[in-house]
Amino acid sequence: MPRILARSLLAAALAASVVPAASAQNPPAGHDHAAMSKPSGGPSDGKFMTIVGEVMDPACFLEAGPKSIGTGHYQCALDCVRSGQTLAIYSRDEDRIYFIAGELPGKNPNAPLLPYIHKKVDVTGKVYHRSDAYGIVILKVEPHVEKPGAN
Repeated sequence: MPRILARSLLAAALAASVVPAASAQNPPAGHDHAAMSKPSGGPSDGKFMTIVGEVMDPACFLEAGPKSIGTGHYQCALDCVRSGQTLAIYSRDEDRIYFIAGELPGKNPNAPLLPYIHKKVDVTGKVYHRSDAYGIVILKVEPHVEKPGAN
């Protein structure tokens, strides 16, 4: 086994053994989202909407662009998810990435998207926009069905 791979596996094993112990404790001070002051007005308040896009691995997309989306990249995206990468939704019509935001600490935000990696979906949830970044807290995911006569 190459030395770099062995070190990576060791680091992953150590990290995995630390995470459960840390998550069992109370969240650190200042991490309570409910206690944080809420900005008033503006796009950061969130808006319920449905977005249409492809479930993808944003790390590869940022590095390789749209060629990293599609069935040929499925295994890489799955491996990235298994190692902790958060999935995203890419809306080709808007040329926009919607990062997935978890509603609660300790809950896997990728869970509702796992069956749809590199597939087109309709995702309903609360969309937030801050500092040119978009994110969505997912309420519902459905496979996208093209409407007759739509381009």
